[in-house]
Amino acid sequence: MRNLSFKMNWISVVMLLSLALNFFAIGFLYAGHKAKEIRMTRLSFDNSISKIVEPFPRSGKREFYVTMKSKRSDLIPIYREIMAQRGAIMDIIAEEQFDPEKFRLAMEEYRNKYHSMVVESQNVMIQVLEKLPLEERTAILERYKNPPERSYRRRGDDRRRDVDRRRMSEGSENSRGQRGF
Repeated sequence: MRNLSFKMNWISVVMLLSLALNFFAIGFLYAGHKAKEIRMTRLSFDNSISKIVEPFPRSGKREFYVTMKSKRSDLIPIYREIMAQRGAIMDIIAEEQFDPEKFRLAMEEYRNKYHSMVVESQNVMIQVLEKLPLEERTAILERYKNPPERSYRRRGDDRRRDVDRRRMSEGSENSRGQRGF
């Protein structure tokens, strides 16, 4: 009888370890999926575009990010040109004798490169939105107007959350829906 009890305890331990290993594997795979989604978000290179895509339905977001990922090989050279142009602008700023005309031309070139990258993101967004029915597009507006509350790392610290709520209420008091920041 004692031998049977020992076997049952051993089997219980093995089953518990197996269950723990399964939970770890599932968590690892889910974390990898979320990390991939975050990386795909960065492919749009523009935070303002990502903020527009944020209230899209999950399928729309996925299609947007997958399409952007497929265009990544086209967008990365543009992004590198933008970063190089930023460096050139900083060099112009740091020159001993500041030349406003040279700075204007560099900024115009920067704006044109940046615009070409954003246009690609906007075209993808149009492709995704064309496929969505009216109900889903209306739901996007509702999610935009009523975003989910953000969770903060320190749950006990409600000061930041209270500041955000005050800002939102001040913004809603302004005319024409403009925020009061």
